[in-house]
Amino acid sequence: MTVRDFRVARKAVSRTHMKILFLQKRPLFPADNGGRIRTLNVLRHLAQWHDVTYLCNLLPEEEQSGSVQKMEELGLRVVAIPWNETSRRSMRFCAELAANCLTTQPYNVAKDFDERLRRRAQELLNREQYDLVICDFVQMAANAIGLNGPPMLLFQHNVEAEIFERHAQQDSGVLRRAYMAYQARKMRRFEGEAGLTFDTVIAVSDRDRQQYAQRYGWSHVHTIDTAVDVEFFQPDETSVDPELVIFVGSMDWLPNVDGVEFLAREIWPRVREACPHARLQIVGRHPTSAVKQYDGVEGVEVTGGVQDVRPYYKQAAVVVVPLRIGGGTRIKIYEAMAMAKPVVSTPLGAEGLTFIEGKHLELAEYADLFAEKVVRLLSDNERRRRIGHAAREHVSENFSTPVIARQFEGICLATASSAGYITLRRASATGAVC
Repeated sequence: MTVRDFRVARKAVSRTHMKILFLQKRPLFPADNGGRIRTLNVLRHLAQWHDVTYLCNLLPEEEQSGSVQKMEELGLRVVAIPWNETSRRSMRFCAELAANCLTTQPYNVAKDFDERLRRRAQELLNREQYDLVICDFVQMAANAIGLNGPPMLLFQHNVEAEIFERHAQQDSGVLRRAYMAYQARKMRRFEGEAGLTFDTVIAVSDRDRQQYAQRYGWSHVHTIDTAVDVEFFQPDETSVDPELVIFVGSMDWLPNVDGVEFLAREIWPRVREACPHARLQIVGRHPTSAVKQYDGVEGVEVTGGVQDVRPYYKQAAVVVVPLRIGGGTRIKIYEAMAMAKPVVSTPLGAEGLTFIEGKHLELAEYADLFAEKVVRLLSDNERRRRIGHAAREHVSENFSTPVIARQFEGICLATASSAGYITLRRASATGAVC
C-alpha cells in the first residue's frame, strides 16, 4: 500500500474511532531512552484520538514511581502485570545467558516473554471489541504471535539482527564477539519469521524498510519519520558554555558504551590537544564501569542519570554522537537540533535521518576528522549559531510530534480498515476525530 493509499484509506474512515491494544514490556516513564521517547511521542497523541489500552509489565520500583499515573494522564488505559527482572550484575543473569545458548530464541526475546501478559492480552481481546493490536518492538512479538483477534501491527524501532551483527564486528572481546554473532544468527531467524505474522510493520526510516525487504523479503513495511517534541525542546542561548561538549544517551546500552570508549580514547585527546580547556559531559542513566572510568580524566565528567536533559543541552556548545554500532534512528540528534545545537555525528549515528550535511549537522566517520569538526565548531561561534538555527528550523517544520503521530495513525487506520475490522464509532463532541 502506498502513501497515497493510506491517505485514501484514512479519508474513507474519517471520524472513525479505533480501539487499540498496545503491547510493550515497560511503562513509558521515565522516558529516558530512545525507544520510550519515540513511542511516547506517538502515543501521547494517539491516546487523544482513539481508545488505547497499554498492556505492559511493571517492576516493583515502577509501581512506586507514579509512571502508571503519568501514562493515564495522557489518556491511556494502563493494564500492568507485575514483573521482576534479573539484575545484569547477578550470577543468575550469567546463568540465563548460558542457558539461552541451548534455545532457538534470542535472549532479549526470551526474557521479554511473559505468559501472564500474553494470557491477559487474549482475555482483553475476548472480552472487548478491539480494532487493532500493536506490538512495540520485535522482542515483544512472542507475546503477540498467535493471538486470536483483530489485525496486528509491529512497530519496529531498529533492525534488531543488525545491532548484534555490528557488535560482533566491533567488540574488542573475542568471547563477546562470538556470543553476539550467535545471537545475531538467532535474531535474524526470529525477526524474519516474526515479522511475517503481522499484517503491517512500521519502520522508523526508509533505510530500515529497505533492509527488511532485502533481509527478510517483507513487502508489508511502511515508514514513519522520527518525531521530536519541539515545544519541549526549545532553544536557549543565554547560558552556552563555549568550551562544553556533551554526549547524551542511556549509558547502559552497548552501542552508547562503545561510543563513549571511541570518543574518550580516540577523539577527545585530539580535541583537547587543540582546545586545552574543552570539557566533555557524558550524560545518561546507568553508566557502566567502562563509562565511569573516564570520569575526571582530561576534562571529562560522567553525570549519570538526570531528571531533565535540557539544562545540559542548553549549556553545550557542541553535541556529539560518536556511534559505531546500532540501528534505527537517533532521537537524541533531533532533540539536540530542536534546541538549536550543532551536532557532530558518525554516519552510522545519523543513519536514517534526513538532513543536509554541513547545513544541519556535521558528519565524520574517523577519529581525526571527527575531532577536527568538533574543534572547528568550538572555535567558530558564528558557524555554531548558523548550523544550530538551520537544524532547529528543519526539525520544527518536518518532524514535530503531531505530524509524525498522524503518519502513524494513518497506517493504523489502513491496517484495521483493510481487513474490515474497523467498527464505525462516531467521535464524540470531545474532539476525538481522525
